[in-house]
Amino acid sequence: MDATIRPIERRDAFALAALRIQHDREVGRATRAGFLTEYADALLAEIDGYRGWIAELGDGTPVGCLLALRVRKLPTLMAEGRPEWWYVQSVFVTPSHRRTGVGRALMTRLQRAARDEGVRWLELRSSDAGRELFEATGFGAPSPRVMQWTP
Repeated sequence: MDATIRPIERRDAFALAALRIQHDREVGRATRAGFLTEYADALLAEIDGYRGWIAELGDGTPVGCLLALRVRKLPTLMAEGRPEWWYVQSVFVTPSHRRTGVGRALMTRLQRAARDEGVRWLELRSSDAGRELFEATGFGAPSPRVMQWTP
């Protein structure tokens, strides 16, 4: 792997937006005028609620990223404190750097941070393309109690 993984910073907002556009185009979505700024502004407004990492080459070129939304529950009588879990919202590696260890390095960094910070669990929705990576890094089907409603 020729990329370095580091935590995202505010200065990465436009790089992360560009990676989002690249990902969306790859799956057939058309971009729209102003999206780069729209994404960067939205990320900057909410950045404290995320944990994220960016993979970049020695010259600073971004080749991957991972963003996880921090979800903190209110206290209950069942457990002390405010248990936190993370929803992995986005994992993307540019086509030229897939199968080079970048995705696994991003996932490893996420899992290490979650353990270090006492996160209760990580959750994600996998595309067919990402399933192999996620299963290889220990993700599996959640309990039968997980339910969803879509309006």
